[in-house]
Amino acid sequence: MTSTNVTQFNMPGQYECSFHAMNTWIEVKFQAAENEAENLILLAKNWFETVEQCFSRFRANSELCYLNRSAGETCMVSDPMLEVLQLAELYRIKTDHIFEPFVLQALKEAGYCESFELLNIDRLDSSQFRDCHTQTYPFIALDVKMKSVRLPAGLHLDLGGIVKSWAVKRFASYIRNKRFVEKGLLNAGGDLLAWSSDEEKIHQWSIGIEDPWNPKKELGVISRNEMAVATSSTLGRQWTNSQGAQHHLIDPRTMRPSTSDTVQCTVIGQDPIECEIWSKTICILGREEGTKLLLARAPGYEALVFTEDCQSHFYGKSDLWKTVDIDEYHITI
Repeated sequence: MTSTNVTQFNMPGQYECSFHAMNTWIEVKFQAAENEAENLILLAKNWFETVEQCFSRFRANSELCYLNRSAGETCMVSDPMLEVLQLAELYRIKTDHIFEPFVLQALKEAGYCESFELLNIDRLDSSQFRDCHTQTYPFIALDVKMKSVRLPAGLHLDLGGIVKSWAVKRFASYIRNKRFVEKGLLNAGGDLLAWSSDEEKIHQWSIGIEDPWNPKKELGVISRNEMAVATSSTLGRQWTNSQGAQHHLIDPRTMRPSTSDTVQCTVIGQDPIECEIWSKTICILGREEGTKLLLARAPGYEALVFTEDCQSHFYGKSDLWKTVDIDEYHITI
């Protein structure tokens, strides 16, 4: 589900496209010369298709599936895979293992066995759940010089919690630094990065914050020249079985869908990867514990948290959110 909607000021030379990849909708907007536009759009489509082919758990011939089949063995990996696995290890530590890539088996046991739009929710059965206890998985054995990886035997990766934002950041960096795109926006299912070289801040990007209980309604709009935004939710990719509503955000302490008081979280900052990791972490830990960890480990990042009692809570210090309808402000120093 895309939980951040995009609008912007109309300007000459502005181009946009949207397409489906990585099990979500990708939105690309940029300002460029006319003779560059078609090529940039093609590059975007090729990039996200390449990322999906590498990291999809639903494609049997993907590099991720090959790694999972080879768990316990040392495997040579591509540069993108090595980079994402290094980031995954970094954020496992930074979030005290609340971000955990070894959740594939838990997702399958919850019934998320195929791409979400293909799920037959009528066949999902809570008897698939096993008894799980709090556990900390061993680290991934990475050899950066050799470009090799060894997963712990019997454990399998799902990198859906990090790879969309990584793909956004990498492609944005390429077209900014190599293709000299001075104004652009990339949005991969709610993981978003926007930038502009407009020093006068006349033509800022405007990002609409979606009401989690009414997806057609916006609670307000935030505007800035440059920002990264990510939204995670337990309400979007959801299905029901005999144990009630299930969703795709797995709590690694129980290896079951999280049951915290937080149903949606939007995090804004400089890095879309950081935003994605923390929005998921807060959804899993809950409002108080999750935002406490965010403020301690990711200074400068701000969060808008929606709880199951239909209340919204802002954590941060900027006035960026003054146009958003928020119930309670927790201003940080």
